[in-house]
Amino acid sequence: MSAINLERSMELYREALGVLPVGVSSNARLWRSVCPTYVPCSLFVSRAQGSHIWDVDGNDYIDYRMGFGPVILGHSDPRVHERVHAVDETGLVYALSHELEVTVAKKIVSMVACAEMVRFCTSGTEATMHALRVARAYTGREKIVKFEGMYHGAHDYLLFSTDPAFDRVRGVPRAVPQSLGIPKSIQKLCLVERWNDFDRIEKLVKRKAKEIAAIITEPIMGNSAAIPPREGYLQHLRKLCTDYGILLIFDEVKTGFRVAPGGAQELYGVTPDLATFAKSMGNGYPVACFAGSAEIMDIIGPSKVVHGGTYSGNPVSLAAVDATLDILKDSSFYERLESFGTRLMRGLLEVAEEMKTDMIVNGVPEMFQILFTRHREVREYRDLAKCDLDRYATLHAELLDHGVMIDEDNMECFFTCAAHSDEDLEHTLSAFHQSLADIRAGVLHIPERHQPSE
Repeated sequence: MSAINLERSMELYREALGVLPVGVSSNARLWRSVCPTYVPCSLFVSRAQGSHIWDVDGNDYIDYRMGFGPVILGHSDPRVHERVHAVDETGLVYALSHELEVTVAKKIVSMVACAEMVRFCTSGTEATMHALRVARAYTGREKIVKFEGMYHGAHDYLLFSTDPAFDRVRGVPRAVPQSLGIPKSIQKLCLVERWNDFDRIEKLVKRKAKEIAAIITEPIMGNSAAIPPREGYLQHLRKLCTDYGILLIFDEVKTGFRVAPGGAQELYGVTPDLATFAKSMGNGYPVACFAGSAEIMDIIGPSKVVHGGTYSGNPVSLAAVDATLDILKDSSFYERLESFGTRLMRGLLEVAEEMKTDMIVNGVPEMFQILFTRHREVREYRDLAKCDLDRYATLHAELLDHGVMIDEDNMECFFTCAAHSDEDLEHTLSAFHQSLADIRAGVLHIPERHQPSE
């Protein structure tokens, strides 16, 4: 990169390598571990406010990563902090119940179509893990269907085919382990299919129905470039599950409370049996939940399905949820968020067209991604092999140099928040135009590309 200074980030990264495996607390934060990148180290942050984030070298960026999606109001929202600070002086963990659990659960039930009962936890991984246990107990079956390119948390049960190498997903889909240490016995319980293919999923369900406890899906592929469902596809899954006594689980960790007040199930008009939520519900605080019908959730309890956690439903996190949901219930909130996102998506396409760059935009205004490809449609994970990931990596580095932070991984999304301003939009489109011009002219001053770690 030509101007950006990352000296202090590099120093901290070298120190981190001595005390943290590969220098980070989450593999996804080591950019070279997940995708090609021209950035030599993980960036270390000093603060974040509104739509901006600052690194320890003083560089200021307009942020479109938003913590992988949780920050929907804007970083360090004072309304949320005020509610949290009112609670944190009364204690953090009680090992007992408190009123906010009831208050917040009622708000979720009022907003989410599938939610008649709710259980709180602290991460999306926990939420999907417990939802699977509930589904297996309720149906008496063990196998779970998931789709290529979808990530449902770091637990063993679903850490298959989340982002397999494209040369490993030819032919019939199979469960490709994404980590060492996953027992082969668990691999047999995961059935993998290609998303957005009506016929393939129907054939699998008809063949294996008596073994399948649940089909779990992101309503929008939040970990595969925001690929949306084909028209009628979610309805097709709903009908198959109903016809064969299989539970439909929506993983709304990314879409929940972001794409609509009631999540993607409201946006697309499809009600699952169970759904998982995290991220946007707390505007960045560590909190999650899973929800479903009273009949299904009633299987949780003593001598039945175990669910628990020391920090589940803690008052600090639920105070953040309480404040955030109060703001999200205002109908004008999503109108503003959609307006900004729509203008940004349209503006990026217009710049690409002006620069004669083959590019499409996937997703919805609240979460979307750009793809450099000559193909006009990307329907599933395998289609992403047709996209120019190296050009995207170059764009990522160039935009950082212009004060705009998109995710380094082309599989991730642009996330918009309420704090993004018209000035942010104008600067972003100008930076995008300049970056494409530099890429086309070959006027780049960036380090050697770093490949994903094996």
